[in-house]
Amino acid sequence: MSLFTPVQGIVGGSLIGGSAGVLLILNGDIMGASGILSNALVNPIQAIQNPKNHWRYVYLASFALSVNVFVNYLAPKDFMSDERSLDSDVPIPSAIAYILGGFFVGLGTKIGNGCTTGHGICGISRFSPRNLVATCTFTGCSMATTYFLSPLRQWGSMTEFLRTTGIPAMSSVGSGLFLAAAVFAALATPAFSAKNRSATLDQAQGENEDRKTLGATLSGAMFAAGLAISGMAKASKVHDFLCISGFSKGSFDPTLVAVMGCGILASWLSYQFVDGFSMTSKTPLTCPLMGDKFSVPTNTAIDSQLLLGTSLFGLGWGITGICPGPAIFAAASGNVYATLLWLPGFVVGSMAGANVKEAMNSKKKAA
Repeated sequence: MSLFTPVQGIVGGSLIGGSAGVLLILNGDIMGASGILSNALVNPIQAIQNPKNHWRYVYLASFALSVNVFVNYLAPKDFMSDERSLDSDVPIPSAIAYILGGFFVGLGTKIGNGCTTGHGICGISRFSPRNLVATCTFTGCSMATTYFLSPLRQWGSMTEFLRTTGIPAMSSVGSGLFLAAAVFAALATPAFSAKNRSATLDQAQGENEDRKTLGATLSGAMFAAGLAISGMAKASKVHDFLCISGFSKGSFDPTLVAVMGCGILASWLSYQFVDGFSMTSKTPLTCPLMGDKFSVPTNTAIDSQLLLGTSLFGLGWGITGICPGPAIFAAASGNVYATLLWLPGFVVGSMAGANVKEAMNSKKKAA
């Protein structure tokens, strides 16, 4: 049975929120895991030629390296054991579920502009009603999805294609290849983007992009550590929060609440150093320490696009119990289904979401 782990939740959540704070204060960027992932994977050839994506690849490389340290050297059984997935009320997602889960997460995060980190950790911490509504929407939809897909429901046979009886294969080779690809992209981006860099960035901007690698390295490592320590890399532990029937069975796990609460608090503390968001600091920063400006979202609209996107994201999250951050963790640790099924599904969903988003924006302008 999954257990409430308050200490791990507090420490892990603080690291996750701290990683968002580091990226904000040093680089001026928002730690949206879905945005970092889609920018890196959707049309990677074009992305690797854009000098402004260098820090994103460094972030992924640092994240993947940290995951490898945790799962291979520190405590593999503690960080990756997922025995709860063998219980009848915690279904193991099938290959189809991984594909659909990745697709709907990619689709929803692109339409709704964010996921659990962007909307939840980074958005609520700056008291944004838009991000609060988004977080409540995708959490509610994921809980409803988890309830509907439970094998214990009377209609369980109808959703059996989304479940399997075998644990997804783990491959040390796959883990190594993922790490190698991330490191290669981080090292190769400056060379591939040299021409575009000289054409699009002046010397000062180029130096700012170079300095962003420090913040990306620290933030990626902290985020991976936070997911590992808190247990949020385990789909079964997330399931025990999303499964509302756990209240009556005594299996509900509120660890995610501790993670989100401490993450939001840590992220809020970082905003106290940002001009326009500070409530306590007498000398807030007008620009990040390593970057040239703060890229804090200014959209405040709570509209159909936000609700549709976050609902679809919640659907995808509920299908597998995996959102973008834990998906990267799973792929970096060698989960074959995450690498070969979830990530491609996410890429296709992101591409589809971009088209839907464009169509919805065009309709708004026409109206």
